[in-house]
Amino acid sequence: MLYTNKDTFIVSAPACMDTEPDSLEAIMAGNEAGAGGCAIELDLTSDGIAVLCGRGGYPLADGSRLSLPEATFEEARGAFQKIVTIGQAIELAKSCASKLCIHLRNAGLCAQVQLALAHADYTDFAYFVDLTLSEAAKLAHRFPALHFMADVLEAPTNEGALIRSAQDAHLFGLRVAPAVLTASLCEEAHRVGLYIACTECHDEAMLQRLLEFGVNFIETLRPDIAFSLLPQPDADDAQLTI
Repeated sequence: MLYTNKDTFIVSAPACMDTEPDSLEAIMAGNEAGAGGCAIELDLTSDGIAVLCGRGGYPLADGSRLSLPEATFEEARGAFQKIVTIGQAIELAKSCASKLCIHLRNAGLCAQVQLALAHADYTDFAYFVDLTLSEAAKLAHRFPALHFMADVLEAPTNEGALIRSAQDAHLFGLRVAPAVLTASLCEEAHRVGLYIACTECHDEAMLQRLLEFGVNFIETLRPDIAFSLLPQPDADDAQLTI
């Protein structure tokens, strides 16, 4: 592992910087804006090919919409030429040295994505979200090489119990809504080796708060704003000594 839960990464959300959803351009735009990671949304075609698709289908030129679960990969590519496979997304993320946040729209994706990550030697740099604690625990048991996070969208009644449950399930960490994230939850998670991510956040004041908490993966549509809030090295430290 080339990073620890003391590190913080800005993760560009799908369609960041006003780019087209489910596109390679969004990954590139996030990287150029300073993001150290990118989030993608995956779904399956009717013949079981994993592609970037967060809304169940693609808009077509005639104003209609292609339903992904009803189309084979070849049919989808014929109708929507910008379709992106998981392999293409991983290779671009790797070329940008980006951590990869994978939004699971279908649990059936895991086996295929695991193979693609292993082929690219990028398993350690990807994590999976959009899962309940129960769903994440089941997948972590089935795919122990992958990194799963459980979503926490409401304030937990007992932070310690939540942390213990994540540990017992061998999760990578927790992905928490910014409004319910606390410094104590972050500290305890980090203390026991878990990572903390957040759901999408675009408010500058909240982004600053998340940075102060030490959130490891901060997902946002505005990676440029989040990057500008990161501590910058002192000018003296940035100079090369000769």
